[in-house]
Amino acid sequence: MRNIALLMLFIVVAAPPAWGDPDQEQPHDPMLDAGQIINGFEPKLIDLVPYADPETSFDIGHVIFAYPVPYRNEGDPSPVPLESVVPIAKVMKLVAPDKALKALVNQQLFDKHNFQLEQVELVSLEQIGYRWQAVWSLFPSFGGFSGVPYRYRALVSARGKVIPPELYLYDVYNLSDWKECLCSNLQLNLNPEPMQKKLTERQIEKRGRKTLEKFLRTVKVTPGNQPVKFDFLNCRSLALPMSVNAAGELKSLKVWGVNFKEVQEKDVREVDAEKTEEIFTVWVSEYGVVSELKHFSREW
Repeated sequence: MRNIALLMLFIVVAAPPAWGDPDQEQPHDPMLDAGQIINGFEPKLIDLVPYADPETSFDIGHVIFAYPVPYRNEGDPSPVPLESVVPIAKVMKLVAPDKALKALVNQQLFDKHNFQLEQVELVSLEQIGYRWQAVWSLFPSFGGFSGVPYRYRALVSARGKVIPPELYLYDVYNLSDWKECLCSNLQLNLNPEPMQKKLTERQIEKRGRKTLEKFLRTVKVTPGNQPVKFDFLNCRSLALPMSVNAAGELKSLKVWGVNFKEVQEKDVREVDAEKTEEIFTVWVSEYGVVSELKHFSREW
């Protein structure tokens, strides 16, 4: 990838509240409160979505925004000469964060955040032509320091077509002193078939429980350790803000979380009280699609 032009802009775009009073912190949903990807630890984003382009894909909270590597090979019908590339002003209108995106970020990070435009870059991809990439940094609206800021990236083709990322909802649960972890990752279907039948809460719960039970039988037990066991906790729905309709109203995507608590011996629970509060979520779509479950072992 070769940089053609780099425009640095510093603009603070205030993100309106997702719901309710903008001065109030967003409620912490237990299904989103823990279990995220941590830099330096397995799994990495590429472990959960192997075909994601590591240069442009990212995660915010429990949502992965994955730009598949094949998009590099799906350029415009014919390369666009530099002088014909869509201007930056149009690009910014196409990808400016809307109310739905800001609501989703606030939900995932539990707090109102500002989008600060970091850079807009025109890049050249071999045999395809040009791409615009816009990058925003996210900062808490009411001050404070969140460490390395989350970043949001948007891609636009040379002819002005927004390249949408594929979205995933994931959860990570750490086992045995962080040496192993379980992962749950659901690809979000933003355009379901009109005639698809939605499952009942009971059907969702049954499907999530059966999937975890079957998966745990495949997890190899480290010598000296006991097999991992989970008890069913509850089944709850979650609305993910996804778009804005013509009337300016938020439209959400409903997903279900089938939640479990690890069964631990009494002495372990007493030593690690915080661990006993954590849950592992198996995500299920309204139509019964269950998240992919994976087990990772970490080398120290």
